[in-house]
Amino acid sequence: MARLSFTIETGKSVPEMKSYIDTRLLSRPESRMLLTHHHWNGNVLHAKGTLGEGTITLEHQRIVIDIELTAFGEIARSQIQRTLEREFTQIGR
Repeated sequence: MARLSFTIETGKSVPEMKSYIDTRLLSRPESRMLLTHHHWNGNVLHAKGTLGEGTITLEHQRIVIDIELTAFGEIARSQIQRTLEREFTQIGR
């Protein structure tokens, strides 16, 4: 299996990022393939879906993404990364 691990600088606080993720990202249909089952443990979003499972960790002004992709997710790796980068970059705007 492949691992998808990268960091995005947002310039936002943890509460701002968490609010954005809760209100705008988790409800989107395209997010459901990766975030079917999810829960917060402090500032860490634990997520699992048909494409993989892992964590999205919120730190001061940055998001750290670490996801172990399934075989299906590995096929779509570059598209998953582009989508996550696009979505999380929106937080900084």
